[in-house]
Amino acid sequence: MCKPNSVLVYTGGNDSLYSDIRHRLSFLLPPDEITVFNVSIQALKKQPWAEKSTVCVILASTNDLDDEAWEKIQAYFNQNGKIIFVCQNKLLASITGCDSSKANASILRFAFGSQNNKLKDTNKEFVKFLEKNMKKLPKSTAINETFRSKDVSVGANFTVVLKKEPDAPLFLYMQNNGSLHASALFSDATTQQLIAPNSNLLKDSLRSVGVNVCDTTMPPLTKGILIAEYDSIIESIAGLRLGEEIGLQPRILLRKSDVVEELGLPEATEKLLPIEVVNRDSDAGTSKNFDFNLYFEQIHSKIGQVVLLVDVATTTMDIIESVNAGIPSLESVVVIANRQISGRGRGGNEFLCPRGMAMFNFSFSISKKSRIAKHLPILQHIFCVALVEAARNLSGYPEFPLHIKWPNDLYCERSHKVGGMLLQCSTRDDSFRVSIGCGMNVSNDKPTMCLNDMLPKEAETRITKEQLIAETINKFTYYMKDYEDNGPETFKKKYHEYWLHSQQEVLLSDFNERVTIRGIDDDGYLQVRSKSNPDKIFSIGDDGNTFDMMKGLIRHKY
Repeated sequence: MCKPNSVLVYTGGNDSLYSDIRHRLSFLLPPDEITVFNVSIQALKKQPWAEKSTVCVILASTNDLDDEAWEKIQAYFNQNGKIIFVCQNKLLASITGCDSSKANASILRFAFGSQNNKLKDTNKEFVKFLEKNMKKLPKSTAINETFRSKDVSVGANFTVVLKKEPDAPLFLYMQNNGSLHASALFSDATTQQLIAPNSNLLKDSLRSVGVNVCDTTMPPLTKGILIAEYDSIIESIAGLRLGEEIGLQPRILLRKSDVVEELGLPEATEKLLPIEVVNRDSDAGTSKNFDFNLYFEQIHSKIGQVVLLVDVATTTMDIIESVNAGIPSLESVVVIANRQISGRGRGGNEFLCPRGMAMFNFSFSISKKSRIAKHLPILQHIFCVALVEAARNLSGYPEFPLHIKWPNDLYCERSHKVGGMLLQCSTRDDSFRVSIGCGMNVSNDKPTMCLNDMLPKEAETRITKEQLIAETINKFTYYMKDYEDNGPETFKKKYHEYWLHSQQEVLLSDFNERVTIRGIDDDGYLQVRSKSNPDKIFSIGDDGNTFDMMKGLIRHKY
C-alpha cells in the first residue's frame, strides 16, 4: 500500500516544541512529498508506525519513554530506521538520560538491540573510544574520529563517527553496516540551536541520515473570491455584513469589487482572510487556476451554488467554520482552495495538499426530526459513494479503479491512497450543522498518484477538479435524499459495490478476536461476524478505530 513518506516527531507531549520543529521542517523538506506527524507516546507504543514510508524519527524528548517505547524505537532502527536524537543538551545524557532500564543501557545495546554477552568485548572497546575522545574535547576545538566494530560474527557490524567542528555542537553518527543501513544521530546541540532559522544543523542532521532535504519557501496566503452562479444569490443572503471583520479564525472581511477598486484589500494572514465579492460576468470573477464556468456548468445542487475560492489557504476547514459563524444563513457555499498549507485529516493528522488536488469543504443543516439525523455517521459514507460515482462518470469508464477504504479514504485498487474526507458535526437548536471536507488527487503527480493517472492510456478525456467537485456535490445531495426518502438498503448495496472489504477477515487487535466483515449497518459502522462464535454479529464504530488493510487489523487510533 503506497502512502506519502513521513517524518515522525516525538516531543513528549510538548505541543509548543513540536510547533517550533514543524515550522523549521517546513523550510527543509520537499513540498508536497513528506508529511510530518506529532506522534504521541500511545501511538509510539501501539501504532504500527515502523514502516517503509517512515523516513525518519526525530526524538526531541525522553519524557515517558519506557521499555515498551524503546523496544518499538529499537525495532524501527533494526528495520532500516533513521533516528535523530535531540533529547538533551549533553551528548552522553541524551544516550543514557532516561529512567528506563533499556535507555540506561549502553549506546551500543540500544542502537543495535543486542543483549548478547558476546558483544561485551566490542562494547568495552566502544566505551573506551568514547571516553578517550570525550577527554580530548576540552583541549581541542575540533574532533573527527571513527570507530569500527571488529567482530561482525556476533552482530557488531557498525560504524560510529564522533565529530565536532570549531564553534559547533558535537555529533555522534552511528550506522549499521549491514544490508539495512540503519542510522542514528546523537547531538549535544540544544533543540533551539537545531531549529534556529539561520542554522543548518537540522538540515545537515536530516541529510546525514539519508532524508532528502531542500530549501523550501512557503507560498504566501492569498485573498478569496466570493462568486455565485447567479449574482442575485449573493444579493439575497440575509445578514451579509460587508466591510467588517466577522467569523472565527481566520476572520473574514468581505468587500464588493467596486469598493476594492477604491480601498483595496488588506494582506491575507493566518488570522485574516480578505474576500472580494465579484459578479459572475466580471473580469474579477476569473482565475487562472480555477474555471468557474466549467464548475457552474456541472453543478445542479443548491449546495455549491456559491463558491469561495482561495488560491493559497491555511485550510478550507477553518475557513468554512469562520463563514458559518460569520454568515449563518449562507448554506450554499463551497470553499475551494488551489493549495492548502495546513491541511488536516482524521485525528488532526497533517494532510498534504499540493496544486492539482481537489480541495473543498461545504456545510449544510439537517433537521433533527429527519431520518438521516438519527444516523449521522452514514453521511461520510454517502459522500464517499458520491465521490467514487462522480469520478467514474467523468472518466467515462464504468470500471474506473477508484474504491472506498472504510471509513473515509479513497484508493486506487488496494495499492495507492488518492484521497480522503473528513466530517464534522455540531448541534444548533432543532438542527445539526454538518461540515464535509475533502482532498482528492486529480492531476497532481505527488505525493503518490492521481485520478488522471488511473485512466487508460488511450483515454481522450481528462478529469478536472472543477467538474469533480461539482459532480460529487450533485451525487451527494442525490444519495442523501434517497437515504432520507427510501431508507438505507438501496444505498448500502451501492456502497458495498464500491468498497474494498466484502468478506474480508480481520483481527480486532484490541480484543484479539478474528472476525469476517459482512458490510456496514444503517449508521455506517462495520458489521462483523465472529470467527470463533458465528452466532455473534456486532458492529464496530469508526470513532477512534482505524483499518490497516495490509495487516488485516482494526485497532484504536491514538
